[in-house]
Amino acid sequence: MPPKKSPANQALGAAIRATRKKAGYTQESFALHAGLDRSYYSAIERGEFNLTVDTIAKIAAGLSTKASELFKLAKL
Repeated sequence: MPPKKSPANQALGAAIRATRKKAGYTQESFALHAGLDRSYYSAIERGEFNLTVDTIAKIAAGLSTKASELFKLAKL
């Protein structure tokens, strides 16, 4: 059974996706850039995981932004 998607995880995933696309990365190229598994990163953007602070920080750094900006974009 797939993990349950919470509205907060879905909103954060959408904010991460929008920021990644704006930066010009594909999912695969960004996952490689950020040091994340491609399938795991894809699931993050779909809101399927409750992310740790470390993972959010890694994604934000890879996107050259602050974690707070991702939360602001997600309206969290």
